[in-house]
Parts: sequence; structure tokens; C-alpha cells
Amino acid sequence: MSRRSGQKGQIVRKGAMWHIRFYVDVPGQEKRQRKSLPIGPTIGKEKLTKPEAVRKGAELIAKTGVNSAEHLERAVTPSPIVTFGQRVEWCRKYHQAWVDGKPHPIRTMESALTKHILPRFGSLPLDAITETLVQEFAAELKQAIFERRRKNGTLIKTYKLSRKSILNIIDIIKLIVGRRVWATWDWKLPRAPRPRQRYFTQAEIQRIVNATQGQSRVLFALLAGTGMRISEAAGLRVDDLDLINCVIYVRRGIVEGIEQSTKTENGERIIDIDPELADLLRQHLTGRTSGRVFQASNGAPIHAGNLRKRVLHPLLQKLGIPRGGFHAYRHARVTILRKNGTPPELQTRWIGHSSLRTTDGYDHTGEEVEYRQRNAKKVGLGFVIGPNGPKLGESQAKENVA
Repeated sequence: MSRRSGQKGQIVRKGAMWHIRFYVDVPGQEKRQRKSLPIGPTIGKEKLTKPEAVRKGAELIAKTGVNSAEHLERAVTPSPIVTFGQRVEWCRKYHQAWVDGKPHPIRTMESALTKHILPRFGSLPLDAITETLVQEFAAELKQAIFERRRKNGTLIKTYKLSRKSILNIIDIIKLIVGRRVWATWDWKLPRAPRPRQRYFTQAEIQRIVNATQGQSRVLFALLAGTGMRISEAAGLRVDDLDLINCVIYVRRGIVEGIEQSTKTENGERIIDIDPELADLLRQHLTGRTSGRVFQASNGAPIHAGNLRKRVLHPLLQKLGIPRGGFHAYRHARVTILRKNGTPPELQTRWIGHSSLRTTDGYDHTGEEVEYRQRNAKKVGLGFVIGPNGPKLGESQAKENVA
């Protein structure tokens, strides 16, 4: 492979973005691979003129190191992992996050890789992924407006990534590159207002349970009466229930049909339940001594997504109750426990949290008007007002007259 002279790249306009085209040496190949990377917008408040795009493109080429002797040397001497994309493939086979990871986090990582990370960094040399390059990528994500479309191409909505989403994307890059420290706390990223998690009031829970029949009725009562995660309820086996002593042993969860350990170490726990709930579970089992407590008609584990879409949400709509997911039951349980003065250590134990601070985020007692008013009345004024109002001292009375 002959030594090639430095390249400046070619600036082109693609839709509403400036792109720079340049070539990257590929190990073991004489022919180079053409790359096209976005530089900045051509329209809007942050738009770049073409001269500005040329300058930024030159900086981008310099940062990738494609003109350096080291880059050519790496191309001449192949290594097992050359590009960022190849490193991703290696991680998918051997990295702990994929090998031992749970389905939901893996799906989140794969979604970010497909939508955002691989299109930008996939074919770049691994050593070219610098902090500066990633910071510029984060700035572009902050400004970008994304679209969500149906399969037929019709637009559902446009949206911008939250600060948390951008930082999660950066964490995935760090995970793959193997870089432990990047100064993400210095980055100017948006702080979107945090939406308040939905919770079910006791009155709403009563209406939901009364309007449901069969297995769903028992499941909804269990979630509301224990604060269990839906994955934990799906993983319950009959031998996890000690209904004589009103105890449930949470030992596992099921996500997307796959049995796995609980979400956290504290998720594996013992929950004490009310005798009425124990009786309801006993009636539901109808004498069964083995198998799963809740199962689909074909005997498979219940699927949270199907239950939410086919049972819970249609029921809420029918009852005129604002939409909420199964997580709303966990928030409801914490709120009920706190309204009844349950000791903090039991709250965290039953809910499966590692600290009371985490449980604090599930508390909605401040939204319970009747509870607030009842406690205000219970506390009282704190002092006595006489028939003619509080008596003032002589000196204070003179001051008021003055």
C-alpha cells in the first residue's frame, strides 16, 4: 500500500445538513473506503455557511487522524479490532454487558447503536473516537429534531432527545471504547422537566379491581397490595407463596418470556401480605401446588406488554381513569404505606429498594388532598385563640397604635 498524500475532503449538502466526504484506509486493502459524516445544519439558527462547513470539515478530518502516519501504519498492519463497528461486533459476542445483560438494557443499547451511534462512528478507527469528537456528537444530538413514523411512512410526532437520553448514548460509546472517564459533567446539555410518574389512588384501585374478573382481577389486586414489579409477578411460582403465614417470596422475574433474576439484589425479598389477599390467591390457585401463579391460556408466562395493551389500558379507558402502566401500582403501594405510617425499613424491604431515598421518589402523599386535610386537622392550630382573639401585651399594643 503506497503512502498517500493528505486529503481535505469534499463538502456536500445532504438535505438540511452539511456533510464531508473523505477516504479511510482499510487494513489489507489497496482501495480506500469512502466516508460521509455530518458536519452541521444548513438551515435554522445554528446553520453553517459553506466556508464554515469547510473549516469544520477540515477539523473533523484532522481529529479522525486519517492523514496521520499512524493511521496508515494501522491499515498496513491489521489488528483483530480496527473500526468502532468491529468493536461493537466483538462486544456483542464477548462483553459482559451483552453476555450477562438482561433483555431490556440490551434492547436499549442496540436501539441507540442502530439509530445514533453506528451511523456516525461505525467505520471510524477505534482510536479516532476521542472526547472532543464525542462532545461534538453530543452537541449535534442536542440540536437535532427526530421523527417517529408509522410503517406506512406517516408522521406520528417529532421530538428532541432529553439530557438523560444523550448521556445514556455517551455511556454506551464509553462502554464500547473502554474509556472510563470523560468530563460529561461539563457538557452543556438540555435539562427537560421530569414528568411526574402516574400512580393509582386507592379509589381508582378499588374501581379497577371491582371491574375486573378472573386472573386479571387477582393480578391487579396483588400488584396493588404488594407493590411488586409486573416482571416479578410474572415469575411467581406456586411454591413462592406461603399463604398460611401470609408471605410471598420474590425470587425471580420474567421479561419478554425470559426467566431471569430480579432487577436488583434487593428485588429478591420477602413480602408480608394481608390475609384477604392471601385468601384471594388461594381461591385463584384452586388447589394447584405447582407451576406459575399467573399464566397465559397456552400455559406460557404472562406477557406484560400484552396485558397492558389488551387488558389494563382498555379497562382504564372504559372507567374514565387516566392512563397508567403497571409501575403505577408500585407508586400507589408506597403512597398507601406512607399514609398509614408504615416504618421506613419495611417500606424499602417490601418494595425492594436499596435505600429510603429511592422509595421517596415513589411517594405521592402530597397529591392526596383528603390525606393532607385530615392531617392538618389532626395537628390543629398549635395555639389557642380566645373569644376576642389573642391578648397583646401593653407595650405591644402601644406599638400597634403608633
